[in-house]
Amino acid sequence: MNDLALAAAVNVCELAVEQKLPVQNGVISNAKAITYVVSSVHGSEIAGTGKLEASQIVNGTIVQIVGRVKQGCYAKITAADKKFVDEVIAQFTAQANKQQPKK
Repeated sequence: MNDLALAAAVNVCELAVEQKLPVQNGVISNAKAITYVVSSVHGSEIAGTGKLEASQIVNGTIVQIVGRVKQGCYAKITAADKKFVDEVIAQFTAQANKQQPKK
């Protein structure tokens, strides 16, 4: 999964920087492609998690791709693309914080 997400992020960065395709479009397209591979080749399972719903795979993949875009080409993308990346990361962080047990 890590290799697929990394390859997708490189693809998104290339499309965003060189072809001016919005990051959101590239991320969604790549997430769908990875979901197809995970579903058809790996029976919708990632690292022994059990069978996942397509929406779970897509959402997890989006977060992974966006995180790598932030690390890779964030400085080279447009302000609108940066806003999308930051919003996805903020939503994921807020959701993760809700799921942590209270001390």
